[in-house]
Amino acid sequence: KYGEVKADHIENLSTPIIIDQSRIGDNSRSTLGTITDINSFLRALYSRFGSTYIGKANMFSFNDINGMCPECEGLGKKLVPNMEEIVDMNKSLNEGAILLSGFGVGSWHWKLFTESGFFDNDKKIIDYSEEELQKFLYGEAEKIKIDEVGTMNLTYEGLI
Repeated sequence: KYGEVKADHIENLSTPIIIDQSRIGDNSRSTLGTITDINSFLRALYSRFGSTYIGKANMFSFNDINGMCPECEGLGKKLVPNMEEIVDMNKSLNEGAILLSGFGVGSWHWKLFTESGFFDNDKKIIDYSEEELQKFLYGEAEKIKIDEVGTMNLTYEGLI
């Protein structure tokens, strides 16, 4: 990797960008701008020379919590779960409503839901109230006790 150019001003030169076709890495946040370090210069340019001041340079960074899109978290795409591949709404927990690998009836992960005490294990998911469905899918972390081999203190979180 080349160091930063030690010059104050360059005139009448087009800017060359050399792109290697080999894979840079598995990080979805790595872009040409992050690899070449040009993003930091662009953020500084936008923050200092724009006509309206709206914040410091990090406000223009997709990798910073202050500048990233809240929907995609700076990745440029939003991941949305396919609920039909996660839950069979026409089954109860005891019938195997959770379709994810590792959540089969009798499995350890399945027991976190069935022994939490939050749900009627024989009630079809489609019949859950809005509150029950919210807790089942998106419930926040909450301490529970499960009697597997003696009493175990665990944390329940929603499926998604």
